[in-house]
Amino acid sequence: MNKLFNVINKLPLLCLLAFCAWSNGAGADEQRPNILFILTDNQAASLLGAYGNPDIRTPNIDRLAAEGITFTRAYAVNGMCSPTRATLMTGLMPSQHGIHSWLDDELLDQWPESWSAVAEFRTLPLTLKNRGYRTAMIGKWHLGQPWKASIGYQYWVTFPDGHTIDFWDNTIIDNDETYPVKDRHIVDFFTDKAVEYLQDYSGEEPFYLQLNYDGPYTNPPTNYGPARNRFYKDYAGKEFRSFPRTAYNENLVQQLLSEDTNPFLRGKLREGLAMHNDPATMANVASQNTLVDDGVGKVLAALKETGLDQNTLVIFSSDQGNFYGQHGLWQHTVVTTPASMYETAMNIPLIIRHPDKIGAGRTSDMLVGQYDIPVTILDYLGMGDVQFDNSPGKSFRHALAGESGGLHDAVFFEQEETRVIRTGNYSYWKRLRSTGGPALYDMKADPDQNRNVVDDPAYREVVAELDARLTAFFADYADAKYDLWRGGGAKGSVDRPERYKRLYGPDWTPETEIKPEFSE
Repeated sequence: MNKLFNVINKLPLLCLLAFCAWSNGAGADEQRPNILFILTDNQAASLLGAYGNPDIRTPNIDRLAAEGITFTRAYAVNGMCSPTRATLMTGLMPSQHGIHSWLDDELLDQWPESWSAVAEFRTLPLTLKNRGYRTAMIGKWHLGQPWKASIGYQYWVTFPDGHTIDFWDNTIIDNDETYPVKDRHIVDFFTDKAVEYLQDYSGEEPFYLQLNYDGPYTNPPTNYGPARNRFYKDYAGKEFRSFPRTAYNENLVQQLLSEDTNPFLRGKLREGLAMHNDPATMANVASQNTLVDDGVGKVLAALKETGLDQNTLVIFSSDQGNFYGQHGLWQHTVVTTPASMYETAMNIPLIIRHPDKIGAGRTSDMLVGQYDIPVTILDYLGMGDVQFDNSPGKSFRHALAGESGGLHDAVFFEQEETRVIRTGNYSYWKRLRSTGGPALYDMKADPDQNRNVVDDPAYREVVAELDARLTAFFADYADAKYDLWRGGGAKGSVDRPERYKRLYGPDWTPETEIKPEFSE
């Protein structure tokens, strides 16, 4: 024993931290689990068979659900990809980390060359790297400049874009090499790279692999009309019971008729209207979901073939959903003004599997926010003492262990001018002054959210209570620097900057300042 402690005393600090995290976690007689975190792009939970979709084949994801636990009420913090991805890395709300909307690709060459939007915060990959994990990111980044590994990742395969213009023609950044990929669908390419990573894994240290699929996506131009992928033929000409046939949302028409609508947004509105009720687009979206599922199956097969599956915690989720006809909408929550925060876009899939550690075939209806996920991962690994400062997140490790008990009685999300509290019974939306009115949906009586009852006298007390809770939550957690409701700013870009210039003056503008990087 004395010899052991003599060795420990000579270890570098980071090695000692890794040793302590390991010894306080699984224990000296068990190997720390690997982590495979699969994150899809714009995939609503309702598009998956495991969540009841009758039209779209997702057998591999469905099997993953059958082998683990499925959370039916997990929610994104925002309706856009950059803010949600930042939350999954930091455990923070958009009003804390400062990313309120997608980071506009058109501005990439105007940002500092090495800018990473969340580097000043504790992040999940850096925390794991510092505790002995090999960290890898394969897929979509969209949190700043993509040209080199960031926030603790050691292995890095991505592409420059956040908005996918073409699934088949992309520039790849593969660690220190850049090259074109024109012969494969980008989802298939990222699948192949993930399989290659697993096959090359040495086993010397546990791995954390973040596989960020750039699909199914659900946005034009890639998802409008017929698709170029091997599954489209299986869906072309079919009826889709799960895709609503509705009238165009009036808000979109009003924006098109307004002289204030800028040309870029006008184009997006027209693309969305073209997708609406279009059978070829529905078949396209269905086929892209099945393509992603096929990739998930190949990666899970590689885990099994390499003997890694038994000791790998697999997490499957999405950054957020998109509309595919609900309420007369396609695309993102911000296609309307103010934003539309309906369940379809905010309710995300969350499936977690760890053979022999997490009971198979279970479901949980506890309310889970995205800010809970990184907190739970660390707690599951025995690193629960590590804190994401001021995160509203809580660990749901007890649910993974099969224990009873809830987590929250409400979750919160925000989309610039719109803030939401979602309880078990209600969804209440509040708007920044001069941007729109509030909304309340009774989720028990009206699960499809067709009737706004905010002005119904029968709900007066409910509105008052939820409004007070929503206000208190953001008073506790929003950082004044990034609180758009109190004159704060944003990082990168926002959806409608003119809104904040009107409220806070013509000098208001998003920033991309390089901050000192977080270190332990």
